[in-house]
Amino acid sequence: MDDKRTYKTHKEYGEDISYENEAKHKWNSRGDSDLTKQIEELQSKLEDKDIRVVSLTNLEEIHRKTNGDLRVELQKKDKEIHDLKKEMDMIRETAQIDLLTKDKEIGRLMKKINESGEYGKK
Repeated sequence: MDDKRTYKTHKEYGEDISYENEAKHKWNSRGDSDLTKQIEELQSKLEDKDIRVVSLTNLEEIHRKTNGDLRVELQKKDKEIHDLKKEMDMIRETAQIDLLTKDKEIGRLMKKINESGEYGKK
């Protein structure tokens, strides 16, 4: 009988030692058919949906901004690629011109060597 609470001194008679004030009721006095309960539940669900819509709207705005930034960056990269291709074409063309110039010079020098070789034999 350790769980039985008893008064130990005369002063304690004014205090409530029962468990009735400490007990919490777990049952709801309103049933499932109570209209106010149904309205409260539906309003709660509606608030949750509103929060989700706001979240999705914010997410959509973020996606739009990100897509816009990516589109601008993509255009910059495309322009950079185009410029690099032009530069590569110019370098190839310059290299080809240099090669042709050197070929002409080698041909001229070979001709000169051949001519001087013929004079040297005589």
